[in-house]
Amino acid sequence: MRVLILSAPVGAGHDAAARGVAAELRARDADVEIDDGLALIGRLVQRLVVDGYHCQIEYAPWSWRVLYRATRSRGLIRLGGFLLALRGGRRLRERIESGGYDAVVSAYPVVSMVLARLRRTGKLRVPCCALVTDFDPHPAWVHPELDANLGVGGVCTGAMRPVRPPVPAPPDDPTLRPRMRERLGLAAGERAVLVVGGSWGVGHLYDAARLVVAVPGMRPIVVAGHNDGLRRRIEADPALAGVTVFGFTDLMPALMAAGDLLVANAGGLTCLEAFAAGLPVVMFDPLPGHGEDNGRHMQQAGMVTAAANEPDLRAMLADNGFWAARAPETAGRALALFERPCTAERLAALRPVVGPNRTLMRARRVAAVTAALMALGMADKVVDAVAATHVSAHHGAVVRQWEGR
Repeated sequence: MRVLILSAPVGAGHDAAARGVAAELRARDADVEIDDGLALIGRLVQRLVVDGYHCQIEYAPWSWRVLYRATRSRGLIRLGGFLLALRGGRRLRERIESGGYDAVVSAYPVVSMVLARLRRTGKLRVPCCALVTDFDPHPAWVHPELDANLGVGGVCTGAMRPVRPPVPAPPDDPTLRPRMRERLGLAAGERAVLVVGGSWGVGHLYDAARLVVAVPGMRPIVVAGHNDGLRRRIEADPALAGVTVFGFTDLMPALMAAGDLLVANAGGLTCLEAFAAGLPVVMFDPLPGHGEDNGRHMQQAGMVTAAANEPDLRAMLADNGFWAARAPETAGRALALFERPCTAERLAALRPVVGPNRTLMRARRVAAVTAALMALGMADKVVDAVAATHVSAHHGAVVRQWEGR
């Protein structure tokens, strides 16, 4: 089986999901390639999407909430797919058709929108799937025109097929936790609380670290990602001397093994990795839009605990009952996601939706135009007949009037 996976460099989560699916497929001897779907649509589109989203989340998060809510209209999504297909649909189609692929998997909603447009119009015959890594089934993620919509969320809608999250299994090394805790300088009985904000380190991570460090027995470990300003701010603050901070790091599996809790704000791939590791997750101060909706869906599924505000999180961390019951309960429910079929299994069992026949579509258009013209012609005849009848009746009336004289 030959598969193309289309991702996008929006943070690191979509690329990580693409690599996870590729690993599943390669384990089954599939030939897999990964490409940047946004770049194929157009470099300008890529920069607008990536930089625009980053600026919104960093400097005007309320604007992202507005956009996220406003774009739930199926009509707007189809219009967006149409316009993007005009811009780069041909390049995307040529890239797919030139590779001789058996299937295409999109790990980013904007790319899925264009694929859906190409499948709907019959311009692309290769089966296409969307991998929905968010728990919130935003309509931009899910497209009935695609051959499958594969969802990792706790509750999948009728148009989605549930799949196991495409994240690697945690390291099978019982010595990893004690070794990493020793490296971090964690005392016996001290709880390590990971505070994360994705590869960009966005959100109020500084405030979360300040809150956690004030709770006795807690050691915040902040992963600032590429946010160097946040890392320097934490390192320079004497009040946060007990905080351990990392930049973008490949130590996440080890940090999760050493950790006791993950504090997240978006519900992306990092949460899925924590679920795989059996690490309890608390959603705190979620990012506007997708972060809020993902957190709500995960909470409703019983897979995370939500802290509504700073006092709520502080009370939660200080509550022995939370650590003894609620935290392990949510972690156990989240592990159930990994009992599902993986994406590779879904692709192997895929029964493609047959796309529209373009010749048939043209024939239907010609027939519709012909029928319209015939209808217009018949209308003209009806008008002429009515007019003739009216003239004849008028003429008869005139003749009778003269005869009466």
